Amino acid sequence: MGISADSRWSHKAFSEQQGLDFPLLSDWFGEVGKLFDVWSVENQREQRTVFVIDTNGKIAYVRGYPDNEVPDLRPAIQAIQELRKRDERIAS
Repeated sequence: MGISADSRWSHKAFSEQQGLDFPLLSDWFGEVGKLFDVWSVENQREQRTVFVIDTNGKIAYVRGYPDNEVPDLRPAIQAIQELRKRDERIAS
């Protein structure tokens, strides 16, 4: 799943535009952003950062982006695909 402080309507549009096959959750009050230390007290919002977390709860990928740049999700999606393959090998 993906999490950001954007609204669910923004998530819906972004997900459709990017062709994502996983849910996006809204962290409207920034609680998750604060836990991951990407909450900007000065700007009162999350810094644009993409994390991929594996099934063991370890961060497998992280990249920050400037506010004016739309994140390139291809590296994160590639990391997700690699984790899925790894988990499939482990399960078999």
